[in-house]
This record gives sequence, structure tokens and C-alpha cells, in this order.
Amino acid sequence: MKIKNIDLKIIKDSREQDTLEAVFETEKGSFVSSVPAGKSTGAHEAKTIRPQLALEKFSNIKNALLEKDYLNQKEFDQFLIGLDGTIDKSNLGANLILVLSMAFARAFSAELGVALYKYIEKILEDDFKIDLEKTFPRPMFNVINGGSHAKNKLGFQEFQIIPMVGEYAMALSMGQEFYRKLGIVLENKFGKEKVSLGDEAGYSCPFENNEEALDMLYELIFESKYPMRIGLDMAATQYYKDGKYILGEKEYSKIEISDYYKSLISRYEIVSVEDPFEEEDFDSFGEITKDLKELCLNSCGGEQKMDEILVIADDLTTTNSARLAKAIEEKSGNAILIKLTQIGSVFETLEVIAKAYKNNWKIVVSHRSGETMDDFIADLAYGARAWGIKAGAPGKIERMAKYNRLLEIASN
Repeated sequence: MKIKNIDLKIIKDSREQDTLEAVFETEKGSFVSSVPAGKSTGAHEAKTIRPQLALEKFSNIKNALLEKDYLNQKEFDQFLIGLDGTIDKSNLGANLILVLSMAFARAFSAELGVALYKYIEKILEDDFKIDLEKTFPRPMFNVINGGSHAKNKLGFQEFQIIPMVGEYAMALSMGQEFYRKLGIVLENKFGKEKVSLGDEAGYSCPFENNEEALDMLYELIFESKYPMRIGLDMAATQYYKDGKYILGEKEYSKIEISDYYKSLISRYEIVSVEDPFEEEDFDSFGEITKDLKELCLNSCGGEQKMDEILVIADDLTTTNSARLAKAIEEKSGNAILIKLTQIGSVFETLEVIAKAYKNNWKIVVSHRSGETMDDFIADLAYGARAWGIKAGAPGKIERMAKYNRLLEIASN
């Protein structure tokens, strides 16, 4: 495929920060992509550069990109990575490489005459020989924001509700209804003036601790008889310091924080935990994965039964093939969070997904806290048959863009 022209410009993300938008022109039309940015980032993520610098870097490589005739996604992405010439993409920047890679994926899927999700599915099946299950990703709604995504006392970063139903439209409707009900409950408890929205559209309130937030979620699920489970993103690196985990006024050792997590999982019938330990602690990830497997074999409570409790690696693995390989070898989890921005190209992201599947790990596709209206991750989540998708609370328009795209796919 020949690219007739590429335009790159700076736009604003959901936090009013600068980010990049690319427009590809081919014989099939114009194809637009934009990249988000995270506030809570792992140390091993590919490096980004300032958007203004990205414009300058792009001007130096634009002609080289337009000269070639590309056969597939792998060739385009590898050409970009070769132009960058660094291990961590610190020259051109993962944000510049990714926005071009995503736009190319859209353009090439049109060249093949297939939807973007079909294109992603085709790469996984043809290039990586993955036999994809015919499942639909569960929405994992981040309805209460804490940690670095909100200004409150909550140590955990995300408090999610996960509808455990087979039909996506029902799951989305249920999540939206729960979100509205929760808003009313929180306003009645704290007062309307003390209820705001965090970076990912989840509610931020003056909770005293994590348990207070969990109590409210659990009680509302129980009272409304929703077929739902709770998920948590601890983002534990954010509250790890000098060998201790610090939540509020209390310090925990590795063993103590693990016991604390397991007590919460049992008490609130939690189905997934993400980044329960700091980003270098493969051993503790492995230990809690083993413990939770045994716990689930004995009793995965609630009406919506689970074969296992997900231990999701995010900062530990950063959508990086080498980090995932180590996590797999040490059994440090059973699921990986997939963020395109962490590795910086579409093909490398699919390579990580394939590695996870070949080792019986589940995947959860995720947005970032600073989002755009781009809905690429919805096609990625369905095309890769992810266990779940995180796109925030079903509130702000940049979050709903992803959920609505999945609804469109489900309706086809």
C-alpha cells in the first residue's frame, strides 16, 4: 500500500494536555488516529517525546515514509522502529510511532476491505497462529477513582464494577444504570458539592479509606441484585516506599499487604486485582497468584462463578514481550493489561497478546487517563478477544466513544 500523504498535528486530550493526531491519505480515503497519555506510568514503558518535538521529528521522516510501498503492518512498524534506532523509542518517541502505526492499521484494513477488528483478528490468526475464541470483552467500569487519578484519600487507583453477563448491550446498559445510581448514593452521603469526577470519569469523594468505597459498591450491587463483580487496580507502585506499602496512616510489609488483599477479595467477592505489588516484585505477584488460585478452587464466592481470580500485570509487564516472558516464567500473574502506548506500535502490541495467549494468560485491553475520542482500543479488544476492556466510567464522551464502538461491533 502506498500512502499519498500524512498530516500530523497537536490536539488536546481529556486532561487538556497536548497530544498527537495523524491523518493518512491513500487511494481508499482519509484515516485518522490520535494517541492518549497516562499519568500513572510504569518505569519500563517506551518513552514518549513532547508533541512539539514530535512534529519536528516527523518532518524529518515524512518523505521516507511516503516513498515506500508497504506490504503489511509488520513492515510499516518495523520501518518506523528502524528509523527510531533506539531500544525504548526515545528518539522518535513512542507517541509519534504509535499514532502513525494506528493510522496505518486503519488505512490498511480499508485496503483489505475489512473492519479494523477483523484486520487485528487476521494478524493474530495468520501471523501468530492464534486460534481466537468467539467471546466478547467484558466492560470493566472504573466507577470510583483514587490514587493518582483523583484527589482523595483512596490508596487504590481504580474501583471497578464488571457485569458478568453474556450480552454486551446488557452489560453496557447495566453499567450505565449502576453509575447513575452510585452518583445519587454518593451525593446523598457526602453532599453534591463534594462529589466530583476523577481523570477516568469515576467518582471522587472524601472517602476515609478503601473499605468505605468497597462497602458502597458491594452494598449497591447486592441491593440492586446486579450480576456483577468488583475489580481493583491497586497501582501499588504509587504507594510503595522504602520496602513498605503505605495506605493512609498504616504501613504494610509484603506479607501483610498480601494478607490484606486476600481478606478484601474474600469479603467483597473481588474477581480481579491489578498491580497489587510494586513494578519489580515478580516474586510477590507469583505468590499471590498461587494463593488466589487455591482460594478460587475452594470457593470463588458469589452467584457469578469464576474459574480463577485474575491477577493482572500492568506496571510489571508494560505490554513488553521481554517483561511478559519473565512474568510467565515466574508465574507472576495470569493476565496482562494491554496498552498500545506502553510499547508504541500496533504489531508489537499484537506480538505481546499472542505470547500471552500461547501461555494461557488472559488479556485486558486498556485506555489511558488522558484520552482522546479515538476508539481504536475497542476494535483491538474485540479483534483480540480480550477478557475485558477498561475505558473508564460510562460518563465522559471520550470514555463512551470506546464503549459505543463496541456496541456498534456487537450490533453487526
